[in-house]
Amino acid sequence: MNPIENIITEINSLFTKQPNTIYEVRLVNQRYAKKVNVFFEYYRIGHATHSQQIARLNDEYRSQIPELATMIHQATGLTVNTN
Repeated sequence: MNPIENIITEINSLFTKQPNTIYEVRLVNQRYAKKVNVFFEYYRIGHATHSQQIARLNDEYRSQIPELATMIHQATGLTVNTN
């Protein structure tokens, strides 16, 4: 499996639909480390955000961040934010 398929399966395993909980995926471009971090975040309304790093991608994925966001959104249905 390629890294993107691994990320999608990890997101699907972490996504447990709970009432009043907001789920999203965040793609963070680390300019100086030349990496792309992928975080799974969820929070209940009125509570703190829980963030879990699920992947760290190499430099070649930095130019593909918009395509990665689209692929993850289509496969999981979750909101994908990019920084």
